[in-house]
Amino acid sequence: MVVSFWTMYEGDENFFIFEALDGKILAKLSQAKAAILPPYAPSELYFFFKNQGIPVFPNLELKFKFPGKIGTLLLFKSLNLPYPESVVIPRLCGIEENPYRSFEKPAFPFVVKGNHGDEGSEVFLVRDEEDFKGVLNKIKAWERQGRFGFILQEYIPTGFDARVIVIGKESLIFFREGGFLKNLVQEGKIIAPPSKKLKQKALMLVEKFLEKTKLNHVAIDLLFKEDPEDEAKFKPLLSELNYSFGRRLIGEKEYERLVRSAIEEFLKEQGL
Repeated sequence: MVVSFWTMYEGDENFFIFEALDGKILAKLSQAKAAILPPYAPSELYFFFKNQGIPVFPNLELKFKFPGKIGTLLLFKSLNLPYPESVVIPRLCGIEENPYRSFEKPAFPFVVKGNHGDEGSEVFLVRDEEDFKGVLNKIKAWERQGRFGFILQEYIPTGFDARVIVIGKESLIFFREGGFLKNLVQEGKIIAPPSKKLKQKALMLVEKFLEKTKLNHVAIDLLFKEDPEDEAKFKPLLSELNYSFGRRLIGEKEYERLVRSAIEEFLKEQGL
């Protein structure tokens, strides 16, 4: 029996993702041979299946083990994969009240990323001390709301970036250009790859990441740092992960087709 909590796919038994789970339903779920969840499923439901050895699509393990932008950066580090130079700050007091050492902020300009934002909503380019004070005021407001953690990251002024959308075994790469924020929600537009070699290098990095993580539904954002010694002139760096992501790059119908195809392949691998 395949149970589905994702309206995009019809299983043998189907449930609302926020279903009231009584003992009878939980007993039925425990009999499942596989579970299909939307990427925004709660961790409790995901691990309810995983802890019983029930295969789940998509793989959300690392989303819950390494949450937020801080978690993503620490994941990249733990996998020994390239990412922008960064400083992780769990709470503001870590740089204002540390009894062991004083904090030296990076040279301007640099980027500040809130731990919980998406679509560029908590990403700021800090050009000078006045900018930094303004961002610190925002961070203090976040902490009053119980939202902690931010990152200071090197500013990479390359005029383009890329997003790789991974669904099942498909990896689709899109290069974007624009202002500081290049996602389509903010300032960006799709462009052709700057070079075939750079596209290959970007996809090779993503392939290495996927080999280590086994993720099968994620959007991977890449930055490109100038490297005159490299034949492609730029070095790709892992920037961010988005387990739930917009459909603007591929379109809703194509997204649904890819998801259904990936689920069918997943179930086939389970012998279902």
